[in-house]
Amino acid sequence: MFIDPISVILALGAGLLFLAIYLYFWNRWLVSRRANALQHSAIDSLDGAAFEAYVEALLKKRGYRVTHTGKAGDLGVDLIAEKAPYKFAVQVKRLSNPVSRSAVSDAVAGKAHYKCNAAMVVTNNLFSPGAQELARSNGCKLVDRNVLADWMLDTKN
Repeated sequence: MFIDPISVILALGAGLLFLAIYLYFWNRWLVSRRANALQHSAIDSLDGAAFEAYVEALLKKRGYRVTHTGKAGDLGVDLIAEKAPYKFAVQVKRLSNPVSRSAVSDAVAGKAHYKCNAAMVVTNNLFSPGAQELARSNGCKLVDRNVLADWMLDTKN
């Protein structure tokens, strides 16, 4: 039995084209869904304390036991979120600009002080390249507006 190589190449090309089109539209749907979740939550209009309370509520819905560290002298850690096997030192930042590496530094430094085994920074925005690099080298979990939107959608279902 003879298989025409041109037919195989055309079939593979058509399959790859279909896959690319599918992934393009799936990505657009996902971005739209996240944008709707963020718009309906109005997190960008919350003040810092209200955003912190919102993040606390989301973490609780995700199964974490959450406690506040207190306002004055919190050493850059706003919340402690526990869910075995992790105990996160959480820094919450509601900003109109990308979050800088100082927020990551605060969370990582506060991790030891609060006897946590992990650090997390949660924001309504995105992270600067410096923040991403520092988080990567220190194992700090970054939760930007896209991940936050996914959390919102997960807790709805």
